[in-house]
Amino acid sequence: MKLSTKAVRELVAAAKKARLKAYCPYSRYPIGAAVLTDAGRIYTGANVENASYGLTMCGERVAVANAVTRGEKALLAVCVVGRSPKPCGACRQVVIEFSSKDTWLIIVDLGGEGRRETVSKARMFSMLPGAFDPLEAGLLPKNPQNLLNRRTRRGKTRRTRR
Repeated sequence: MKLSTKAVRELVAAAKKARLKAYCPYSRYPIGAAVLTDAGRIYTGANVENASYGLTMCGERVAVANAVTRGEKALLAVCVVGRSPKPCGACRQVVIEFSSKDTWLIIVDLGGEGRRETVSKARMFSMLPGAFDPLEAGLLPKNPQNLLNRRTRRGKTRRTRR
């Protein structure tokens, strides 16, 4: 699936706006994230830190939770914005739970200290080789809604096994 330039711009803008709401008094490392669902909606999240570091929530997981709690369970793209942002392993696994093999990861490095802003794209599954796949493990029925919705080139939704 190809993402339009307009969709990428909207996703990046939403993630940048979310980053401004990050709660990060300990690391001072604000991260914004946005996910684009197969319904064409964008949901955002920002990191929310806690004095007990293990309870900190990354922006990517907050964005996914926002989408899921609104009934959206199929991600077309995920965008992460920050200075040299890299989704952690937990975020990668959570995102993969709601991704297809075609889901895009867009990373926006805001640069800083003389570096320019850069945007890179990769398929989500390439970011976590050997990811735990609940469908392949037999934990989900053969046609779970959250893993199998894909758009065809004509914009229609079809159900296929990843």
